[in-house]
Amino acid sequence: MKNLKRILSVLLILVIACSFAGCHKKGEIAVKIGDIEFTSAYYMCALVNADNEARNLVYDDLTDEELNGEVEVDIYSKKVEDKKFVDWVEDTAMDYLKGIAAYKSLCAENKLEIDEETQNNNKLYIEYYWQSYASYYEANGVGKETYVQYMNDSYYSEMYFEHLYAKDGEKEINAEDVKNKIYDNFVIANILNATITSDMEESDIAIVKSQFDGYAEKLKTGKATFEEIYNEYNGVKEEDHNHEEDETEESKPKDEYATVIGAEGTTYESSDYETIKAMATGEVKVIKTEDGGYTLVVKQDIKADEYYLENLDMSARHLIADEEYEKLIEDYAKKLKVEINNYAVKQFKVKKIVQPTGY
Repeated sequence: MKNLKRILSVLLILVIACSFAGCHKKGEIAVKIGDIEFTSAYYMCALVNADNEARNLVYDDLTDEELNGEVEVDIYSKKVEDKKFVDWVEDTAMDYLKGIAAYKSLCAENKLEIDEETQNNNKLYIEYYWQSYASYYEANGVGKETYVQYMNDSYYSEMYFEHLYAKDGEKEINAEDVKNKIYDNFVIANILNATITSDMEESDIAIVKSQFDGYAEKLKTGKATFEEIYNEYNGVKEEDHNHEEDETEESKPKDEYATVIGAEGTTYESSDYETIKAMATGEVKVIKTEDGGYTLVVKQDIKADEYYLENLDMSARHLIADEEYEKLIEDYAKKLKVEINNYAVKQFKVKKIVQPTGY
């Protein structure tokens, strides 16, 4: 009798679990686009990512009262790009899958495969993010194996982009155009950011400003180098800093303290870009930041170090060709046959997506 009750209890738990998530076998195909198949868990991963993107877009447009919690926010009543929230998330998740199917298919057609070095680099990157967001994805039925697959698949887009637009690619972008795009959208500078905390009084912030003005004066008069000021502010001792060259390292910038600052829409986008770009090489300035803090800046010459031509190469090519590339992928995706297993897909409800704590 006790065993019977135990069995019935287990069955009851399974019924409850199935009523929430749906009883679907592992590896069930939810969507097939062209020759690329996506499991139910993979579709859910796309749905979670689309939901997260939608929330970020909504939060960007919230009023101060809504952000401060003075007015209750019903996220599902909001529109995203003129679509109902839920519709936008579902449509975008499917668009993700169409894009993945397109560039995986194109890579297969062109016999492009992810090399071992890239796979190893991806592994470290993916592991880092999984450690941070595992509980979020797992709460929504997305396991590590599916997450890793999704993240690995996303790299096929970059691989096909490089196949088209990189040096010696089918639609190679002129090197001079790439160079000009780099110099038009990126600058470098030595930058030291002041640490400003929410509990600091105006008098404390004034002391920081005075300290940074003093640093700027030392730099202008040649009484200190940026390295010396950086070490002083961060409490770095000379013996703690290793200046020895490591012959096994990849290429490095001539100035190890140089920071890349990019224009709006670039991978290094900064609100200080226009201010720093307008500075003369070697000019020193203390800039007040948007959060009320201060940044010490010494403008450097990006054209004096060929390191940046190499390391910003693909960033520049993306700035030049992304619009064309996205249209190409979109047009190719439209030609692929889409087969949806409604039984598998309809189990997933946007409004049931579990959000991270404090989201």
